[in-house]
Amino acid sequence: SVSQLEIIRQGEAYIKEIHACNDAIEGAEISAKIDRMENSVRMIIARAKERPTLTDTLRRLMNYYLPTTVKLLHAYADLDKQQKSSSNIEKSKREIEDTIDVLNDAYDRLFDDMFVDTSLDISTDVEVMRTMLEREGLTGNERK
Repeated sequence: SVSQLEIIRQGEAYIKEIHACNDAIEGAEISAKIDRMENSVRMIIARAKERPTLTDTLRRLMNYYLPTTVKLLHAYADLDKQQKSSSNIEKSKREIEDTIDVLNDAYDRLFDDMFVDTSLDISTDVEVMRTMLEREGLTGNERK
């Protein structure tokens, strides 16, 4: 089984590759989308470092989503540097751009999902604290 450290190293290597692809691709709009992607993946990796229990989420990301993402970015960079454009090149570039939008939303959702447990823990703690404070007469909301 691949350790958490190996998965994180792999993730950091993908981040470098995403960055390199972005450097190779012209165009401010696509570059902004790839910047957003790089930032999201960086935040996912950082969160996984903090919470080793998230290794399974990260493994799914490493085994399929990131390799495919990087493959698409390399293909885009290759299409982008062609001397002459064609309808097939433009169609392929558009498909990849649309997929990058979908991936960006997915990576944002994945990052948000990494906080579900924390959010539940906080809600429970807050509810218990409020109940105790009310019971002790310390909120000003006590029932008389």
